[in-house]
Amino acid sequence: MVFFAGVDEAGYGPFVGPFSVGYSLFRVPSLEIDFWQELSNSVTRKPIRNDRRLRVDDSKKVHSGPHGRTRLERSVAAFRELIQPHQSDFQSWARCSPAGPSIWFDRSPWLKDLNVPFCPSVSAERVQLDVLTLQRSLHSSGLSLDDFGARIVPAGEWNQWIQKTQNKGETLFQLSMEVVRHLLSRTGHSPLRIELDRQGGRLHYAPKLQTALQPQKIVRHGETLGGSTYTLQYPDREVQIRFSEKADATFLPVSLASLAAKQSRERSMDLFNNWWAHAVPELVGTKGYGVDGKRWLAEVEGQIPAGVPKSILRRNR
Repeated sequence: MVFFAGVDEAGYGPFVGPFSVGYSLFRVPSLEIDFWQELSNSVTRKPIRNDRRLRVDDSKKVHSGPHGRTRLERSVAAFRELIQPHQSDFQSWARCSPAGPSIWFDRSPWLKDLNVPFCPSVSAERVQLDVLTLQRSLHSSGLSLDDFGARIVPAGEWNQWIQKTQNKGETLFQLSMEVVRHLLSRTGHSPLRIELDRQGGRLHYAPKLQTALQPQKIVRHGETLGGSTYTLQYPDREVQIRFSEKADATFLPVSLASLAAKQSRERSMDLFNNWWAHAVPELVGTKGYGVDGKRWLAEVEGQIPAGVPKSILRRNR
């Protein structure tokens, strides 16, 4: 048995709110498996009318439109139930490995109490129905989901990383590698393939992978605009890693990781906006991106409660 993993991020561009790196890990009979075909009874990228299957795709597509948030939460809740049965709270999702230092949650008053539903729009009954269908598809294909989650990085921790690396792209890479090391530890000595989106304009990853993951040897299979592929050789196994264009729309494990990252950020921003609605009632909430993120920061200026440092509000870079 071998493993196939996907890693993707959400919240790289905002001025406000957390960054998150999602991941999914499947046990598979072959690395050449077509996930979309094998799970087609329960999962789809493009639902047809009255389609009850779970939608799994690039999170921007799943989350779009008036019913996007419900679609996103339904898919995340079903896959989460497979690895964290009967745990629907945000706390057990956000604080489990590979979570960062808890101090960054505790310093952010809107993230201190995560004992709230993680996917509040989805009923327990709906989750159980989805899980039964999903389990049948997985079992008939010889697949199992071994891990699913997200590394949430509050703004204060993000700023500390930026101070350390002096580079936004380097921060993205280092946080992604934290998740990759988690996947390496979860899979023991078994062969593993990890798919990730290409990070910015970078083509050459081998030196950085050597430093971050410490293999005995790295074999380069190609470094092009289409993708950069490597085999990391360890004494007891080989690990394939590929950074490719639009991986979150191509490989189901990456799509699922994208959903985990997106829901983690969306739920964090729910709590963020709820907290500020009580602290400054006239303040209109924000998603944290672009013009609206700057609008929010300008409006909150001069109204920040004592004990809330600006370093946990505005993200540097």
